[in-house]
Amino acid sequence: MSGSLRAAAPCFFSLLISAAAPVCAAPAPQQGPCAFVEIDVAKYGLAPFQNPPDLPGENGSLTTELAVELTDPSATAIAGCSVSLRTYNGRLVGPTLRLRPGGTLNLRLSNQLPAESAQQVADQAKQQAEQAFLATAPHSYNTTNLHTHGLHVSPQGNSDNVLLAIPPQTDFLYEIKVPANHPPGTFWYHAHTHGSTAIQVGSGMAGALIIEDAPAALPPALLAATEREKVLIIQTILYDATGEANDITAFFPDSPSTKTLCEQGNSGCTWQNSRRRITINGQIVPVIRMRPGEVQRWRLIDAAFRESLNLRLEGHTLYEIALDGLYLGRVDAWGPDRSIELQSGYRSDVLVQARSEPGRYRLIDAASAANVSLRGIAEPENVLAEVVVEGEPLPMELPTSDQMAALAPFPGVDLSETADGVQTAVFQIGSAYNAKDKRNYFQINSHPFDPSRIRTLRLGETEMWSLSTVGDPTGVPNCAGQDPDTCGPIPALPHVFHIHVNPFQVARQDPQGNREMVWKDTVLIPPGQTLNIFTRYLDYIGQFVMHCHILDHEDLGMMELVEVVGQEPFAPGHIAH
Repeated sequence: MSGSLRAAAPCFFSLLISAAAPVCAAPAPQQGPCAFVEIDVAKYGLAPFQNPPDLPGENGSLTTELAVELTDPSATAIAGCSVSLRTYNGRLVGPTLRLRPGGTLNLRLSNQLPAESAQQVADQAKQQAEQAFLATAPHSYNTTNLHTHGLHVSPQGNSDNVLLAIPPQTDFLYEIKVPANHPPGTFWYHAHTHGSTAIQVGSGMAGALIIEDAPAALPPALLAATEREKVLIIQTILYDATGEANDITAFFPDSPSTKTLCEQGNSGCTWQNSRRRITINGQIVPVIRMRPGEVQRWRLIDAAFRESLNLRLEGHTLYEIALDGLYLGRVDAWGPDRSIELQSGYRSDVLVQARSEPGRYRLIDAASAANVSLRGIAEPENVLAEVVVEGEPLPMELPTSDQMAALAPFPGVDLSETADGVQTAVFQIGSAYNAKDKRNYFQINSHPFDPSRIRTLRLGETEMWSLSTVGDPTGVPNCAGQDPDTCGPIPALPHVFHIHVNPFQVARQDPQGNREMVWKDTVLIPPGQTLNIFTRYLDYIGQFVMHCHILDHEDLGMMELVEVVGQEPFAPGHIAH
């Protein structure tokens, strides 16, 4: 990363979001079970893999309740640290919600988090306002709502409405109607209240939401693999030295300077230097058991607040069949030396066929360079899980691309050929760093999130979106006499674009290096590049948002309100996105 993103002093935050410099003290060795020290995987990991709790619907619909509550520190621990974190139903991962096309999710969200005092709310708002130029006051850390990420449903009323704010000690009843022709697939839900999203998702407030296939529609090989399904919610649960999460600065990018903060036990200790471990369904390096030849369907969900993953399984090919919940209509085979990319908010459905030779194989997040990491630093290889192949052989088949073609959600559609409008979104981080003001700005098209600024889209239109990122080329003012590492231009940085309600088409390279068009709802914008995506606005009018899915960026202003206007046809037989 550029020197402008590094700190001048060992305890000064300057990574993209500058805070007032804390008074440095000599680091004291940390003690206690929640210290920021290396986690002993042999002691705290390697337990049998467990799927999240499952909430299947009845007749395709689901009526249930989610309690937003703090974990009980006497009953919930991560690597020996008793934690008090904001969660669903008091668990480190939310339950898996299951519906079918045409079903309705009737969900009572009961916010049982403690009510905050006026002073606590003011302190939280000040904490964020000191980091960024905000156009609107953020909600408190205990105020919440629910977003069904990736679903093509109404954004209005008590449906997938992220403009709602549900205060502590109140309930809200959601009624989310899934269209009868909604594609089946892997979606997810998480908290999405502006100002509290990073802290709540970073505490574990996320879970899978699966729109189930009609069994008769699946190729027999895929049906058999789906019966051996694994749901993997990949999280970066960030808790401080007291087992809590209440400091927005902890969710900022990593830098060498935060090492000192971690050594001091400071609540602003960021992820990489905290030495916390990525978890899968709240588990540290769980062990998945398979029989030789067995095929399992893995639903991979990157539910981290800021995490680039490059997944590969030693000695195995990952057969990718869906992206962001939507079937590819083919099988993309990523060999043992290839990685599947996941960014925050991404999903990938893969089929895994166990080798014929018994053995122990690691699921690895491959090392990545600083310029492609959402953390802004080089990331070492990281083991996420282990697969043990043992027992009697279980010969199973993999579906073919020909068999998967029938599952393509929008066969023959190429929106790049029909788009006749253009939307532009430029994601930018800049700095006003000087002796008196160390805030940064987080903007889309030169504006931070402001509910009075609305981008209007017209129902039924097909458009190209031109997505790009820029830095702050003008440099940081008042740098005379200061460390050059903290002054100078901020470069263009990677951001993760996500838009609600309607998915989009984007080009990528398949395993053979050929161009292929895929459907997604979340995509990485490489730094300094322009990415073109194609979408159409179908079925639903109303206001929703698009934003960076680096969640602290969203909370600090990198979000925009959009509104689809026009008539609401929902014609019979219409293919919903």
